[in-house]
Amino acid sequence: MTWRAFGSNRAKNGLLEISVQSTMRFSEDSGSVLIQIEDAEARYEPGEILAIRTEKIERSLVPTWRILLESKEGPRPLISLGSESDALSVAEEIAKLGSSRLIEHTGRIVERDEHGLTVLQQIARHPGRWPRPVRTPSMSGSVSVREKEVIMDLPSEIPAVGFLFAALLLACSLVLGPLSLLFSGNIIGFSQYGMSYGWALGVFVSLILIVFLNRSNRIFEGNHRIIISESGVSVSGKLLGLFRLPAETFALSEFKDIDATQAWGLTLLFGERRVRCDLPAAEGQCLIGEMIDGLREVGAIPFTSYLEEE
Repeated sequence: MTWRAFGSNRAKNGLLEISVQSTMRFSEDSGSVLIQIEDAEARYEPGEILAIRTEKIERSLVPTWRILLESKEGPRPLISLGSESDALSVAEEIAKLGSSRLIEHTGRIVERDEHGLTVLQQIARHPGRWPRPVRTPSMSGSVSVREKEVIMDLPSEIPAVGFLFAALLLACSLVLGPLSLLFSGNIIGFSQYGMSYGWALGVFVSLILIVFLNRSNRIFEGNHRIIISESGVSVSGKLLGLFRLPAETFALSEFKDIDATQAWGLTLLFGERRVRCDLPAAEGQCLIGEMIDGLREVGAIPFTSYLEEE
């Protein structure tokens, strides 16, 4: 068998490491998880994989995310990927195969018996896993019920990179004022409106560019509103915290997870879209508890099922 080297190599203390190109396969074999690279393989019996964890590799010139396998022997790096979405989806599939806990660097945590369950199913089957702190006046965010809808207003903030990029674009648009004045003055004569038209055009172009970029990375929106109804879930944010954007809709089956942790705040997963809100764990848990109460009130979670699990 010949391995193809594709990266750098290094030697230290009598150990030589060479990067090689191959295919890694994960499969289930009689309840065990089988990891294969060409003729080499590792087998993990049921229960041996304690957790699958993802992490972002810091201080890397190229954005990279690593998947680690945690067992009784400790954490073991499995693979590194250059795409965050690929790393998250691969980690989830491995965790499903091993019926193990999934711990994402995004703050999402999936327990062994929660794989494949939607949020509504998780709540109905495991009601004891959702602590409900008492709301205090200092807590932000709100949950309300309107007819057959549960509405969550989250105090999510625009990422710092979004604010900085928007400020840079708007600052550049101010330059168009003097430039347009010089351009129009040389052609049709100087006018008091020339600079104003340039500024207006610059701001308009900046807003169009921000809207276009936000469609793919969502870094320019905050103050998200989640509306849960019998027909599905709608998610909308405010552009630059000012203008409510059109809602993106998901089926109830795509409402995959919701978690509140001290390290990552409140995290919600709809299909492949994540909404994160930087909140203390108690505030996030309070919002989740109020959401559960609202879902029960509108009949989304059968009360009899809740009592049976109790």
